[in-house]
Amino acid sequence: MKKYLSALLVYLTVSLSIVNGSTGEVERLNTVIDAAIEAIYGEPYLENTAEQKQARVRKVIEAEYDLTVIIRRAIGRNWNLMSPPEQERVLELVKQLVVKAYVSGMNGKDRPVVKLGKLVSVSEKRAEIPSTIVLDGQAIKVLYRLGKLQSGWQIYDIVAEDISVVSNYREQIDDHFRKGDGKELISKLEELLSKENLDEEINI
Repeated sequence: MKKYLSALLVYLTVSLSIVNGSTGEVERLNTVIDAAIEAIYGEPYLENTAEQKQARVRKVIEAEYDLTVIIRRAIGRNWNLMSPPEQERVLELVKQLVVKAYVSGMNGKDRPVVKLGKLVSVSEKRAEIPSTIVLDGQAIKVLYRLGKLQSGWQIYDIVAEDISVVSNYREQIDDHFRKGDGKELISKLEELLSKENLDEEINI
């Protein structure tokens, strides 16, 4: 009984430290999402070009979150198959692609409504924030996965309607490196970014 109570106290202490250290992440994420949507739909920015909106959204996101975290996870083991200059270029291009896809996906007739749920602690260094985005009458379930790093809590994956951004990108990048190399990947990413409109499914 004594052993059981001790284990329970340890569990509760750890759980409370996780919650107390990360509950502010819901508010932080909500602030970033609101600012990003404002950069797309806000009155002062309505006449902005798509490129200007993307630049502003990226600035908003990168002020709080390190996009490199989610991109490196998507690239996975293929990172070491590229030279340092190729790594740097691919990181930059994928950042641009992610932001462009986000702005394109959030673009509708009416301003989207985003509702964040309560933070769910998965472990001491993992947490999830569920959300619902209502865009033009359609509700989309989005799950944000966060990990605690030296730089603080960072988003390491986003799951939209049960489709993981990291898994989707990694599968495509893995497939690319079975036949291609870093130079060819850069060419493909540059070609994707040159398109005015991105397809719903981004194929690398």
